[in-house]
Amino acid sequence: MSASHLLIVIPTVACVDPRCSVDKFINLNLGVPNGEMIMVSRNAGGNIRFAVRDILLLDARFVIDELVIVHHTDCGSLMFTNEWMRDTVKARVGESHWDEIDQINWGANTDMAGSVKGDLEWLRANQVIREELKETARGFLFDIKTGKAEEIKLD
Repeated sequence: MSASHLLIVIPTVACVDPRCSVDKFINLNLGVPNGEMIMVSRNAGGNIRFAVRDILLLDARFVIDELVIVHHTDCGSLMFTNEWMRDTVKARVGESHWDEIDQINWGANTDMAGSVKGDLEWLRANQVIREELKETARGFLFDIKTGKAEEIKLD
């Protein structure tokens, strides 16, 4: 086993919003000991679907044991619909690209706790993620006002 496999790596999927300070959250709420590396894959809304490539790469390189999904309160993904995004982008590009735009999941949300659950459900149903990693995945809703997080579990 290479030295890189001796590192303990915790990949974390989070929103691009800078108010969602994942490093502080992870250290305070998960008690990450020194020597562990937190690698954050950020995308609008913190959607797990958009981070699968990163997760697979990290798992191949480091053999990860845990995955953390962090969504947050007052997220911008609550402020638009998928239809609005499609229409907005279509208005800016030529019709020749509309079919491609129609295929994009823009990640609009109406309930952030529900979004975390949805990501956990999607992850557990995914065929390319290792079963062991699916079982250890945890989801959290980070409150940007208090800096505290609530673990969101599947029922």
